[in-house]
Amino acid sequence: MDGTSGMHPPRVTYDRVPIHRGSVFAVERVSFRDDAGREIVRDIVRHPGAVTVIPVLEDGRLVMIRNWRVAVGAWLDEFCAGKLEPGEDPALAAARELEEETGHSASSIRHVGTFFTSPGFADERMHVFEARGLVPVPQRLEVGEQIEVVLRTEAELEAMVRSGTMVDGKTIGAFTLWKLGAGGGRA
Repeated sequence: MDGTSGMHPPRVTYDRVPIHRGSVFAVERVSFRDDAGREIVRDIVRHPGAVTVIPVLEDGRLVMIRNWRVAVGAWLDEFCAGKLEPGEDPALAAARELEEETGHSASSIRHVGTFFTSPGFADERMHVFEARGLVPVPQRLEVGEQIEVVLRTEAELEAMVRSGTMVDGKTIGAFTLWKLGAGGGRA
């Protein structure tokens, strides 16, 4: 994931100034001079990273959630996900989020891939996992979470992506990695 294409990064010194620190992310103002000597200023979201999980039932259906997203004021269909705690192993975070949001525990959790969610302004890395051998457990939603568990077939999810009704980027990215073989799609 280094984006190597023969180009070199600018040979510059970055000045970094923290401008916001919240409970989920921080924002840093970064300034530098480009190769032509022009000053460039960017505000960058610094994020600890996150996980998303593709839970697969024995019959091949995918366990998803309908999640109320305050930022966009809408219910979104998506795979369960959550941010990493400092120093947390992404596989352990995936197991935690699976239980908390979907009410399922998995006998196996396998890494599928990793991608940047929005590298134009954020450094968040999303770690994608597949969960199998699912067993129901009590759902443990955090305060303020409004989540409904829904089951979808691969074909239903593909149709949602094609029709544009699936609009959650992490779910589209994770599903694509999984379907194209980086992770499976072998249900």
